[in-house]
Amino acid sequence: MKLKHETSNVAAFSRNLERELENLGHSAYIAPTDHQDVRLGADLLASDGRSFSLIEFKDRKADAATEARKPRRKTLCRVLDGWSDIHASCHLIGWRSTEGANIEFPVRSYGTYVCTPEIIQLPQADITFSSPISIQCETVQAFAQAMVSKKVGVDFQCFRDYVQWLLSLDDDTDDQGESDDDNDVELLMCCTVGGELYTKAFANLAELKHWIDNAPGPSPRRTFGM
Repeated sequence: MKLKHETSNVAAFSRNLERELENLGHSAYIAPTDHQDVRLGADLLASDGRSFSLIEFKDRKADAATEARKPRRKTLCRVLDGWSDIHASCHLIGWRSTEGANIEFPVRSYGTYVCTPEIIQLPQADITFSSPISIQCETVQAFAQAMVSKKVGVDFQCFRDYVQWLLSLDDDTDDQGESDDDNDVELLMCCTVGGELYTKAFANLAELKHWIDNAPGPSPRRTFGM
């Protein structure tokens, strides 16, 4: 294929993840980050209601090298010390992989794959990312299985803390009109709960969590006593 298809990759991954989570008996909360991707370093928020993650998408694996052109990504790799394990668990990068007629979307921990001298174009001494955690899912099905078994993603409180920290990072990037004072995320999200599809707008992550906790229908995410 000659054209870049990052947007289509996000859409295809989202639809397939929704289906796989549904097959596993779990809810699906999936939303593009829209222009907030500049500051978040991710195109998609994905959750089963218990584990939350951010995913940056590239058209092809080789396109990960373009992250070196983004000042915020260089900053991120420089300052991950103290956040490395949470980052490795919930901040991911994926791309389209084609073998014959089959298309899949491998996913990796962002820091493990991008925060290297070869990709991010920084000296090793400037890179503070270091974690024994390394997400490696070769298929959407494997990603969904890892999410429901809590091997991918982090709980809501860790996720919100990480997102607020991400949004606090400053540089000279043009954020397309967004204020660096904004420390939360707006989402227009498709939520699949109990086989029903709901389209919801959330002004911040707290609203999303409130809706998840009170969503209609049974869901394996619910834990009594919490």
